Amino acid sequence: MEQSFLIQRLEKPFKNQTTDDPFAFGGGLVNGGISKEGMNLLRDIFRFDYMGAAEFEFGAVPKALQTIAKNAEQYITTEVEVTTTRKPWKFVKGKQLPPITNTAKVYIICNKDWADEVKKRITKWAKEESPRDTLERICLIEAVCPVEKWDQEKVGWLELDNGYFFFTDKEMFEKTAKLFGIE
Repeated sequence: MEQSFLIQRLEKPFKNQTTDDPFAFGGGLVNGGISKEGMNLLRDIFRFDYMGAAEFEFGAVPKALQTIAKNAEQYITTEVEVTTTRKPWKFVKGKQLPPITNTAKVYIICNKDWADEVKKRITKWAKEESPRDTLERICLIEAVCPVEKWDQEKVGWLELDNGYFFFTDKEMFEKTAKLFGIE
């Protein structure tokens, strides 16, 4: 299993969405290289967060999705419980809010041979606001310990280097597993 460097954040889908954000993949390929048919399948499950780096714009996302689809019979669903503490940046009446500690389940879709390693990585990322081993922020700590409304939008992730998903949103997880035929 390769190091996880590129992790695409996934957000909750918009209700009754019929079009996609033309800027989700910056100036790269339309929909990051995902076909219209592919986007039609994904649109009701999740939407892609803009990552801000060209590495996400030129086919890395569809390549990871194709890896998962091609090897779906080797994939399993599993979960890990993570506990993290976050120090909010928010101030109320001139005082910073106290640290928040929370525990949450993280639902995983990955190759069965990687399950233990994926759980270790997710547990580590849940404790770091800006992991040093990934290109962009993952925002898992915000999903586990939300402070603001927007912290609750990023609830799924697609790891691009190896090809696996993880979610804090059970519905997104279940719909994604069903789409790929993974139980």
